[in-house]
Amino acid sequence: MKALVVGAGAVGQVFALHLVRAGVDVTFAVRSPEKVHPTVVTRLGWFGRTWRHELSVRAVSSVDEAFDLAFITVPSDALQGEWMASIIRQLGKAIVVGLQPGLEDRARLLKLGVHEERFVRGLISLVSFATPLSPNDELPEGYAYWLPPMSPFAFDGPASLVETVVTTLKRGEMPAVHRQGLEEDVIFFTAALLVTVRALERHGWSLHALADDPALSVAASAQALAIVSRRLDRKTPLGPKLTTQPWLLALAAPLVPFVVPFDFETYARVHFTKVAPQSRLLLGELVTEGRTFGLPVDALENVLAGV
Repeated sequence: MKALVVGAGAVGQVFALHLVRAGVDVTFAVRSPEKVHPTVVTRLGWFGRTWRHELSVRAVSSVDEAFDLAFITVPSDALQGEWMASIIRQLGKAIVVGLQPGLEDRARLLKLGVHEERFVRGLISLVSFATPLSPNDELPEGYAYWLPPMSPFAFDGPASLVETVVTTLKRGEMPAVHRQGLEEDVIFFTAALLVTVRALERHGWSLHALADDPALSVAASAQALAIVSRRLDRKTPLGPKLTTQPWLLALAAPLVPFVVPFDFETYARVHFTKVAPQSRLLLGELVTEGRTFGLPVDALENVLAGV
């Protein structure tokens, strides 16, 4: 089996690692293949446990061969332009796995040429980042990731295609499941996450500061979820609702350092600053959708103005 991983950032490296461990022949597709080098990918666990893996995967900037699987790991704002379209056009009958979380990301991929009958939607349930995360970080140069307990990667789409994806990843020791209705759940959770992250940034990336002043985050999250609910014609699930509650923020702030095996606030600052263009794009689409429906968007606009 051969797999193409589009993007060689922190998420792409983790997928490549587990695909290689499954015995798959993996290739990265990137704009500048000369910048992709053998690296160390470290899995993080509780109590300071780590598992380090050396990873060496060839990288190309154009595709001229057939692949069985293709994982699109770039952010939403990268789903445009001739280079991306040229990669998609060459995928042929490959199963294409889209990992982007936005309201319009399926449409973006289909517009680029992905065949809907060969498309699988995926949910990124890990936390991954380039290392070292800070000057005091003891991890080697490369990438690190954490798989939260009881949070397998979830995929949805045509059953036979999802079965191929899930079986392959599990063979490479990546927890994976088929979850029907995943796409709508992803969009709800993303709407809440985008707002919470932006509010965290406004509070200097301090969870305690956000917990002490959650008003804008709560208001903007409620507006974002109402827009998604109207767009999907579905009630907001309990999970996304809970993630926006002030009492949960107050509970999480002191617990996160003991639960997460890395410096979460530093990670949030580094990672979400890097993907700010994606955040602007997805929040902007929520605001536009809200205006179309005649729903309140003032709190969302205040959040977006600071991105």
